[in-house]
Amino acid sequence: MKFKCKHILLSHKDAENSSHERPLGAAMTEAETLIKEIKSGQISWTDAAGKYSACASGPRHGGDLGWQQEEHFHPDFANAVKVIPMDTIGPPIVSPWGVHIVVRTG
Repeated sequence: MKFKCKHILLSHKDAENSSHERPLGAAMTEAETLIKEIKSGQISWTDAAGKYSACASGPRHGGDLGWQQEEHFHPDFANAVKVIPMDTIGPPIVSPWGVHIVVRTG
């Protein structure tokens, strides 16, 4: 299956290639807060991705990962993205790289 999505990656101290010392629980809390702020219009998706994402796609592309085969992603990430309704921000997803906030765009 091929899908398109944007994400914001929040790293934590136990994540692969970690860029933060916060624990996983703090990253989850921050993800939930950011989701609320994006949905309420307090911050735009692009601004949040540029300011908070530990992934290089954040500041450069607003977190856009483009069209990808699901096999390109970790199974936990791919399986979660597949069930997110189109143009909807899903619940936080935990992968080996951290906590992802994801909106499926295609």
